[in-house]
Amino acid sequence: MQILGDYELASLQKVNIEKCSVSFEGRTTREVRTNVLAILKTVEVEDQGKYLGLPSHIGRTKKDVFCFVRVKAEGKIAGWKGKMLSQAGKEILVKSIAATIPNYVINCFKLPTGIIGELNKVMAIFF
Repeated sequence: MQILGDYELASLQKVNIEKCSVSFEGRTTREVRTNVLAILKTVEVEDQGKYLGLPSHIGRTKKDVFCFVRVKAEGKIAGWKGKMLSQAGKEILVKSIAATIPNYVINCFKLPTGIIGELNKVMAIFF
């Protein structure tokens, strides 16, 4: 609690304990978890979810964490397949929309090469 107090003083921000949650590393003992939760008076969560559309926690399997980028691009492109577009129209559509979907994520994280390859494949199939 002292560390959180120091943070509040240094940042001039107030920590809302009621909105806080804690997730632990897999090897943390049950005793340590119980003590930390009792001190902070908060709850434990397994998955932190997303914050501003990005995953809050990235584990070992980055490909699984970032697969939502590929799924989102596939969803956009699937909606266009029925449209009768010229080759140039398809290229403009892919470059202006589908290719920009991963930009926000790329600004924050380095995407695995497997995901980038899958994105390229999805876009190439559309042509």
